[in-house]
Amino acid sequence: MNVFTKRLASTGALLIAGSVLTACGVGEAVQGVAEEVSAVSRLTDAVPTTETPAFRYRIKGGVQPIAGVLDAPHQAMVSEIDEQIPDADFTFSMKLLVVGDQSWTKISFDGAPEGIGLPKVSKKWMKLDLSRFSAADAEGLTYNGETDPGYVGALLLAAADLTETGTGTFTGTTDLTRTTAAEIVEPEVLTALGEKAKTVPLKVTLDAEGRIATAVVEIPAAGKAKAGTYEVTYDQYGSAAAVRAPADGVKAPADVYEFLKS
Repeated sequence: MNVFTKRLASTGALLIAGSVLTACGVGEAVQGVAEEVSAVSRLTDAVPTTETPAFRYRIKGGVQPIAGVLDAPHQAMVSEIDEQIPDADFTFSMKLLVVGDQSWTKISFDGAPEGIGLPKVSKKWMKLDLSRFSAADAEGLTYNGETDPGYVGALLLAAADLTETGTGTFTGTTDLTRTTAAEIVEPEVLTALGEKAKTVPLKVTLDAEGRIATAVVEIPAAGKAKAGTYEVTYDQYGSAAAVRAPADGVKAPADVYEFLKS
């Protein structure tokens, strides 16, 4: 996942101004632009940065739901995915723990039957030798400057008509065609949405300290896809469990590498 920095204040404001001025009187436009720029500024300032203390994150409803803890100041994070295997009665779970340029993983296949070719794995953290992966894959297994795992910054960069509708609550729309890196919907769903993809409802809330708490995108039904929700939650700023290198880790066996490369 890539990092999105604070770019709205300098580039988005002019685009917002142009669209609003064509839709209403000059006086109303100036006031509307000022309000939206203020909302944009507050929200972009609230997105986590490299100086944000460790926080917990949960991402639901996207192409790949994921949860974990991110500690950017210490270049550390832990991520976890859980996936029900289609046409099978078991769940695949994987955790990735990263501290700088070192990585460990935990893998489980809860409820999986014997003899279906799954790798035998330790219940302990398994240290990964990153030299056994391609450069691209190895990069995805180390800390890459991540600060905003739910792509809230990207949603804001592609947002329009943001207004504060309650204390710390902002609503507007966002353009999914400009946030494809977040993998909010599959490419075929994005195509089926057509023009609707450019104005999907967005709701962002801040916590009591003015930090991003939630971001929710309401995705309309399109084609064969049902309506859905993409939801990002950031919490436990400064109090999330510390991410440290495991003291009792073991070396990952060969079949774990084969499984991760497949």
